Amino acid sequence: MKFKRFKFKHLETSITVLAENEEVFSRVIEAVLDARSQVEKAILECPIFYTSLEPIEFELDLPVAKRMCKAAKIAGVGPMAAVAGGIAQYAVESIKESVIIDNGGDIVMRCKEALIGIFPVNFALKLEFEKERVYSVCTSSGRYGHSISFGDCDAAVVLAEDGYIADAFATALGNEIKSHFGKSEIEEAMENFWKKAKKYIDGIVVVKDEYIGFVGNVNLVEANYDEKIITM
Repeated sequence: MKFKRFKFKHLETSITVLAENEEVFSRVIEAVLDARSQVEKAILECPIFYTSLEPIEFELDLPVAKRMCKAAKIAGVGPMAAVAGGIAQYAVESIKESVIIDNGGDIVMRCKEALIGIFPVNFALKLEFEKERVYSVCTSSGRYGHSISFGDCDAAVVLAEDGYIADAFATALGNEIKSHFGKSEIEEAMENFWKKAKKYIDGIVVVKDEYIGFVGNVNLVEANYDEKIITM
């Protein structure tokens, strides 16, 4: 399928959508705004939902916020670590057509194949599925973007079936890669992380300075792409 590229910005949300037409794009944005509204209500009713860097219990009837908290508990991070991937996941699940949503570097898609570039290196994840499915690739960075990270890497990437889970674990992975780490320390951190996370995710990629490493079901290929299309 040939996609058209659309852009959308609203407050902190900056999204690129690949969709067949404007009608599908419009419905994606409706779903994105619905998900944002749920997050805003959660913050209003439970301020710690926004500030906590650790998992919290959440009882309000807000599906997006509940799933953020569930993913955060599994990954051992705060709920907002799953916000971008969660909003993208909610929107893709709301749309039955093929679509790819890039919410500031956290990507959720419904398609059969995709090539996802990894900034700032000339490599990409090549994804190919037997049939169209929902899938996610989420990224955390201590050097780029606006998300909080207690680590220091160019990119900590997680592949998973669920955007909430992928986003939360990407934050957790990024936190593990410290500024003084060299090749051996990074590989040890990735191995330990994978042992704990592989039940929930499919693969990980870490980029730090000249180092690029991966574990799990990851298909990396060389690729050149226009930095102007990157959403942060």
